[in-house]
Amino acid sequence: MLDNLLYSINAIFPIFLIVILGAILGKCKKLTPQFTEAADWLVFKIALPGMLFSEVAGSRPGENIDWKLVLFLIISVTLSFSAVAVIVTLAVKDKSKRGALIQGICRSNFAILGVPLAVNMFGDVGGQAIAIAMPFVIVMFNSYSVVILSLFSESEDEKMSGKKLLGILKNVVTNPLIIGVLLGIVVMLSGIKLPQFATKTLSYLSGLTTPLALLSLGANFKIESLHGRVGYAIVGSLGKTTVLPIIAVTAAVLVGLRGPSLGVVLICFGAPTAVSSYIMAKKMDNDHELAAQILLLSTFVCVFTIFIGIFTLKSLMLI
Repeated sequence: MLDNLLYSINAIFPIFLIVILGAILGKCKKLTPQFTEAADWLVFKIALPGMLFSEVAGSRPGENIDWKLVLFLIISVTLSFSAVAVIVTLAVKDKSKRGALIQGICRSNFAILGVPLAVNMFGDVGGQAIAIAMPFVIVMFNSYSVVILSLFSESEDEKMSGKKLLGILKNVVTNPLIIGVLLGIVVMLSGIKLPQFATKTLSYLSGLTTPLALLSLGANFKIESLHGRVGYAIVGSLGKTTVLPIIAVTAAVLVGLRGPSLGVVLICFGAPTAVSSYIMAKKMDNDHELAAQILLLSTFVCVFTIFIGIFTLKSLMLI
């Protein structure tokens, strides 16, 4: 248990340290607004799609697909986005905050933290289980997030119409993250082996993603942006790290998921809010400052909640 706690700290605290570094460099005016704008574009358009393509294309699930797990994730992720969207729409009057709050609660850092957490918990079996689930989960997280952010975009204030529906569909189809995942699925299913120069190039791009996004997040963070958002950020982070994981893991236990498959559910719903949620919220005219605060708070809180989740499931002999 101590090893799992230390691993969670080692996996998550570096995120905070890089954000703090970005804030310091921003305060010293070494990371200018022009730099962070360019960094956000590079992450959203090139680095993150490249990383997702690499992760999915490199998955080799073979014939050992746990279809029960896959079906559970498809249904549970869809229901979570739908239910949270309805609740937030009814409870939050400020439209500009709805998209960031819904995405912050429902979308986890599955792509970046999923594999190392699963391998640490279950070894190679955990890595295989997460690789099987990753293409399905990443496509849903990104597709649903694009729809939510398009619906609540500050630049899209007109009523729902055929034109707006076409705009949302266009946003989904042309989203660089979704394109990266879909191309990765094609490569994965075809069994194509990428040449070494291609995998090395993708590896370099993947390495850019998280640190560049976090430096930009820290540089753009302003203490005054907390005004009017603290309550939303706390609700979003607790919903992400506590409420949603409890509901999802309980449902998974009731339908009979155990071992690595149950661990994947815990990681999928219990991991902190995705780093890319901040970039997407900013690029799609949503409250990116609220998105950043939910990301930071959920990252801190999940160090403790993931440990509690692992400890509880192991004590009950479910994983």
